[in-house]
Amino acid sequence: MSRATGISQTKLRYWERKGYIKSKQGKNQNRKFSYSMLIKAYQIKLFLDQGYTLAVAAEKAENKNNTLKLVRRVIFDRFEDVATYDNHPAINLGYFDEDKDKLLYAVIYDDGTQFKLVPAGTEKID
Repeated sequence: MSRATGISQTKLRYWERKGYIKSKQGKNQNRKFSYSMLIKAYQIKLFLDQGYTLAVAAEKAENKNNTLKLVRRVIFDRFEDVATYDNHPAINLGYFDEDKDKLLYAVIYDDGTQFKLVPAGTEKID
């Protein structure tokens, strides 16, 4: 965790004692951190670098992790396929309406993402 995040082992142990991050005991007294804890620790570090106190940084990281869990759920619930729309990558997010006559695509452009509705049954959206 220390090598991956650039956070000293001393700080990580302190954060763990304070309850900001959690680990499981591995072999030889080594700590094992989940991927989500690695991300949370790194977010705490980024917030600290922005000048927040440790308590506020940890709270902001926790809030961000909770938000990302919701986003991840939406993506897993809605993701159907990857396609191309107007020569840009597009994520098929499934049917837009209860009648299932329109599909929702998130089209990814260089300057951002736009949503497009496409008639269902359209074989090629490019």
